[in-house]
Parts: sequence; C-alpha cells; structure tokens
Amino acid sequence: MKFGRFDNEKREYVITRPDTPRPWANYLGSAEFGALVTNNAAGYTFFRSAAQGRLTRFRFNAPTADMPGKFVYLRDVDNDDVWSATWQPVGKPTETFACECRHGTGYTIVTSQYADIACETRYFIPLGARAEVWLVTLRNTGRGVRRLRAFPFIEPGCNWNALDDAQNLQYTHFIAHAEGAADRIDIGSNINMPEDADHFENKDQARHTFFAASCFPSPGANAAVAGHDCDLAKFLGPYGTYRDPDAVLKGACTGSSCTGDMPCAAFQIDIALEPGSEVSFAVFFGVGSAETAGRETQRRFPSKEAILAALDDVRDHWHSRLDTLAARTPDEAFNAMIAPWAPYNNLMTFYWSRTASLVYAGERDGLGYRDTAQDIVGASALVPEEARERLELLITGQCSSGGALPVVKPFAHRPGHEAPPARYRSDDCL
Repeated sequence: MKFGRFDNEKREYVITRPDTPRPWANYLGSAEFGALVTNNAAGYTFFRSAAQGRLTRFRFNAPTADMPGKFVYLRDVDNDDVWSATWQPVGKPTETFACECRHGTGYTIVTSQYADIACETRYFIPLGARAEVWLVTLRNTGRGVRRLRAFPFIEPGCNWNALDDAQNLQYTHFIAHAEGAADRIDIGSNINMPEDADHFENKDQARHTFFAASCFPSPGANAAVAGHDCDLAKFLGPYGTYRDPDAVLKGACTGSSCTGDMPCAAFQIDIALEPGSEVSFAVFFGVGSAETAGRETQRRFPSKEAILAALDDVRDHWHSRLDTLAARTPDEAFNAMIAPWAPYNNLMTFYWSRTASLVYAGERDGLGYRDTAQDIVGASALVPEEARERLELLITGQCSSGGALPVVKPFAHRPGHEAPPARYRSDDCL
C-alpha cells in the first residue's frame, strides 16, 4: 500500500493518504524555538528545551499517538456539519475527505477538500522568531454562498517543565492562567511570581505564551474573530474529546477564561464565502505576553503576502544549507534520501539532540556528550561554523580527569563550575 512519494523538484515528501500506519512528523524552527507537526497536525512546541521548555502538550502513550496538536476545526453554520482542516482529529471518511500533506524543509503544508470547501494550512516558524505561524486559506468551490466557523485550537501545558506538567498535578493545576481579549489570548504560568530569566531550569517562575489570530478578507470573502475559549473543559466539554469538542458542536466559543485547572487557547472565526472566493487567516503561537509579544508578532505579519514571504525565506534558508551535498544514482528515492532528507534530519538532530521527538516524553534533556560528538561529524560538512561552535561548547564539558559530563545543557551550562560525574560511561568497542 502506497502512502506517499518524494517531490524532488520541491524537496518535499508528499503524503497522499492521511491514514498512515503511524504519524509521520516534521521538525520546524531553529535551535532556539522548535516544533513537531505530523501529517494530521498533531505535535507540540518547545522553547530552548523540549523538556524544560515544553509549551504545548502531546499524549505520547495515547492509543492513536497523534493527539493533541495544532488543530483547526471547521463548521458549516447552515447544516451543522463539522470537520477539520486536516483529516484528524475529526476523521471524516476518506471516501469523502481528500487530503494531502507536504512535509518540506522547515515547513509543512496540508491541503484538504470536503463538502465544496478547499482548505490549505501552512505551518512554519519564521527565521529568528519565537513564534510559529499557521496560515489557513479557505476557498468555496461550490455554487452557493457558504457560512462557516473556524476554531483554531491549541492545548498549552500548565508548566513549561514537561514532567512536572504531566505528573505533579496537585501543583500544576493551581498555577495556570489564561485570558483572552479580542484577537489575542495570554497564557500564563505562576503569573504572580517573579520572573527568573537567568535560570531557565527554574520551573517556579512567571512565564507567558500567546495565541493570536489575524484575518485577511478578500473580495467576496470575509473573516473576523468572534469569540474565544481559554478553559479546556469549556471548549471540549466535560466528556468531549478532540474529535468532537463541545464548543465546535454547539457552534460557538463560550468566552471562558482559566484560573487554575487546565487551560486551552481557541478562537471562533466567522467566515462568509461567495462562490469561487477565498479568505485567509493566520494563527500565531509564541513566547511572551499577548499584549507585547503577541501584538508585535501580528504587526510583523500584517498580511497574507508578508507571511508567504517569510515562508519563502525559511525554504531558501534550509535549501542553502542542504545544497552542499547531492547524489546521482539510478535510484531516485535513494538520491532523495541522501539529499536533502538525510542531511536535513542530521541538522535537526544536531540542533535538538535526543530531546524532541514523538517518543521522547521529556525525560531526556540537553546534549549527550557522545551523541553530540557524532552529530557534529555529519553537520561539519553542512554548517561548518555552527559545528565548530558546538564542538567548542562540548569541549567545555570535559573534566580535568579526561572524562566528560554525560550531558551538556546549553541553557544552564557553567563550564568549570559543575560537579564531575560520580562515574564515567563509555562504549567499549572491544
């Protein structure tokens, strides 16, 4: 059974069937701000560390292993039909729901067609940004006027520390705060405590993320933010699921805020489409308060054109790094794996080591000494200056005995001031 193919010209892997045997994920972002997104828009976002800076949740041991994520729900106002921009989480029958996912270098694009509505969602992290962008475009391919409501949704953690958020519920359920106003939602943790920016590992400090939405109407098409929810129980409902959130089924957000318990961030965007018209809206999720960082991000991307230009910059940035290697053999699939996909995966591993994937749930952090030394070998031909900087960082983890720290954490490393390990571990090739 075939699920996809390489598009060598665009340097994308194209998933042509959404019901893949397992979620197929892509990495977005930089060594500072990153995200994972699957072909069905599941995944999570992290800042500086996928263990200490986990911004959104992901259920690693769930039966589907593909929840939650960066979801956009859609609802027809006139007939109450509900679906999602990607096949999951709603999961319409594949006989009526057509979907294609293109995993590119630093971006993912999902297109779908259902009930005479064509949808395209682009996920990426702009260069130098501490925020991710979802650009959603809806087009009416039918003959009648369509009234829709879109519900972009994300589930932040109560605490940036992934293990604390998953295990220490008697604490974390009392420190979350989320509140919306107009087209921005502020998501806070320990907001009444002082910030301790110099100690990233300190989980007991004030922290903020934002969720913001901007609409870009066009002739014959309109879109406007009309509501929000910040309380997960209000949006999903007491017994609701990601497949059938209560707010989406009822057709409107409740305007809820969250003080304690579990937060979420969701908007209600009202849309009207004349036949043949299309409209776009963007969703931004990033680090910082909604009033400052959220507003600044919206101003940085005031139009669909500005967002597409930023996506082009991301594509060009990655292609320029991957152009140092090529393969020419009779096997086109082998050529594609050698360039760009093997180097691309090598660079993502070089940036994030073993801390971020669909199987590392937050128990590992930092740069493993042996693993990173191996990663540097591959990266040295692609980004030699960055490889040199990483090697110099790694060497500062060497002890006077000749051994080395098992892990070097870039956000907390203090060369010469960390206790040597009680014992050294190494692989004996003999």
